[in-house]
Amino acid sequence: MTNPPPPRPPRGGTGGILWSLVLGLWSFAGCAGADERATAQSWVDAGIEAARAGKHAEAVDRFTKAIAADPEMADAYHQRACSYVRMRLGEEMQGDSRAAEDKALKDFDAALRLNPAHGKAYYNRAMIFASRAQYRAAAEDLLKACQFDDRNPEPHLRLGQIYEDKFEDRGLAALEHYEKYADLGGRDAATLEKVRAWRELKKAAAPAPAPAVPPGVDGEKKAAELHEDFKRLFRENRRAEALQVLETLMAKYGSTAYVRERSREFSALLGALKK
Repeated sequence: MTNPPPPRPPRGGTGGILWSLVLGLWSFAGCAGADERATAQSWVDAGIEAARAGKHAEAVDRFTKAIAADPEMADAYHQRACSYVRMRLGEEMQGDSRAAEDKALKDFDAALRLNPAHGKAYYNRAMIFASRAQYRAAAEDLLKACQFDDRNPEPHLRLGQIYEDKFEDRGLAALEHYEKYADLGGRDAATLEKVRAWRELKKAAAPAPAPAVPPGVDGEKKAAELHEDFKRLFRENRRAEALQVLETLMAKYGSTAYVRERSREFSALLGALKK
């Protein structure tokens, strides 16, 4: 990405000092060019390599150089924040470990200002909030992580745990996120057992389907009456009631000749009303 061309001086001339200030402000506000972004990316890559080797102080220095080259590179802030967290948890930290955590929070904030869809930054910031017992803020960030990093099961697990342990009224929401965690391939044995038990409970609690009425004069007549009820409700735009009548018609009178002859029509209507 190249810098935009500098603004032209207005016709009629301006004072030299004033125009120099305008150009200076334009230069300061200009975005990083291709060379700066390439340099920044090389420092980010070097920082990631140092972080993987457990050299987080060195990684922080490299990410800082990346930010100096391109102050708008969101991932440089995110990666530096992660290294600050690792320094706080590891043996490299000297002095106040809380200070490293504060720096990490500022960097996560910067990454999310530059890229509001950075799912991993939301997740990692949520972990700091949770460690400080700021559970509502952590839950809000984890919801964003679920949205923007939607193939990652971990945000659903952490959010479910916070809902289950820290909120009295979020037990059902916790189980829903545990189910999503399982669907995305999560492997925590205790959570998977909760999901299995929850699904068994839902299955056992599901109402039994109404028994089908065998074909006969009365059944055929009732099927036709329900069809008329459906058409009336549909014309009156009472869609929810119309859907309920149609479901009853198909479930209870599906074996009648009346319904079998119109099965394609009824199935199409049922699918359209459920959308």
